Amino acid sequence: MNVCFADLHVHTTLSPCADDAMTPPAIVDAAVAEGLAMIAVCDHNSARNAAAVQEAAGARLAVLAGMEITTAEECHVVGLFPDAATAEAAGAEVGATLPSIDDGYETFFGEQHVVDADGAETGRETLALATATPLDVDAVVELVHRHGGLAVAAHIDRTSFGVIGQLGFFPAGAGFDAVELSRHVPAGSEREAEFAVYGLPVLHSSDAHYPSDIGAVRTAIHCERPAFGELALALHGENGRSLGDA
Repeated sequence: MNVCFADLHVHTTLSPCADDAMTPPAIVDAAVAEGLAMIAVCDHNSARNAAAVQEAAGARLAVLAGMEITTAEECHVVGLFPDAATAEAAGAEVGATLPSIDDGYETFFGEQHVVDADGAETGRETLALATATPLDVDAVVELVHRHGGLAVAAHIDRTSFGVIGQLGFFPAGAGFDAVELSRHVPAGSEREAEFAVYGLPVLHSSDAHYPSDIGAVRTAIHCERPAFGELALALHGENGRSLGDA
C-alpha cells in the first residue's frame, strides 16, 4: 500500500466566496507544490469547474469531482462523486432548486466564474450558488448516494454551516459516509476525539478559498493509488485500505 496525501475540499473561482486566483492551473500547481496526491473540487452547489481542474491536472494530480451543497437548515454537505459527469448531473439537480441571481447578488456575494483548463472564463453562473437549497440534510445525503457519491458532513467543528452547529446535534441517521474537520482541528489534536465519537471516518480538509490554503491540512489515505474507488474502500476500511494521520 501507498500513503496518498489528500485535501478533499477545495473551491474554485466558481464559488462566489473564493478568490479569483482559484483557477485550475493555480490550484493544481499549489496542490503539487504541497506534495498532495489527490484533491477534490467542491464548489458551492455546483460542479461546473471540476472537469476543467481535472484537465489542468492531467497525470500530475488526481482530482475528484465534488460539490459543497447547502441544505435547507444551512448545513454544508460535501458530495464526492466517481467522475465529473456524475457530479455535474447531481449539480444540475441541485441547481434546479436554486433561484437566479439578482442585480445586487455579485456585489454582495462575489462573481461566479466558469473557466476552462487554462483558467480563461467561458461564462458566468447565473444561479445563486451562495443560497441554501430547499433540501434537508437527509434529502441531500440521499441525492449524493443516488448519484453514486460519498456524503461528508463538512467542517463539523464549525459553529456556522456545520451540521452540529446548525442542528444542535449530529444527525446519526442521515447516512453520512464520513465527517470532515476544518484546519482549526489538526490531526492528532485533543479535539479530534470529540468528533470521532460518531463512529465515522474523519477527514481533514482545508476548505481552500485561496491558493495558499490548499494543503493547509490533509488526510493520509493508505491505498494503491489516489482515486475515488480507493477512497471509498479506505472510508469503509476494506481490502487493506484505511485512513491515517497526515
